[in-house]
Amino acid sequence: MDTNALLIPGTFGIDIYEELEDMGYLEIIIPESVMDELNALRNSESEKGRTKRAAQIGYQLVLQHLRLANGRSRVVIERKGGDTDRDTDSEIIRMAKMQDAAVLTSDAELRRKLRREGIPTVFLRGKNRLVTD
Repeated sequence: MDTNALLIPGTFGIDIYEELEDMGYLEIIIPESVMDELNALRNSESEKGRTKRAAQIGYQLVLQHLRLANGRSRVVIERKGGDTDRDTDSEIIRMAKMQDAAVLTSDAELRRKLRREGIPTVFLRGKNRLVTD
């Protein structure tokens, strides 16, 4: 999952965890670098309004789902492996390959990179539902 995916609940009011579970994705892996980006957005002095609010909601939802143990989607924060200079998109691609996982993203450029690598993506369609390609 990338940073903009974690902004979906606060921006569009969609429960991405429930939607992913309904699609059969029971484990959610979030790279530590994504959490760092989300934390920077929510604490940024320059970010205002919707984005900052969406980042705060996304961050709180991750923490909430980390604590859930009632059979719902399981969230794992994955630390960077190996190359610590790797950018977030490269880290997401590396993790998806290692875990044979799909990636939730609304980032068109990242979706193109993932498609080239043969990695399935889940994305927001019509501002009201998640779909996979």
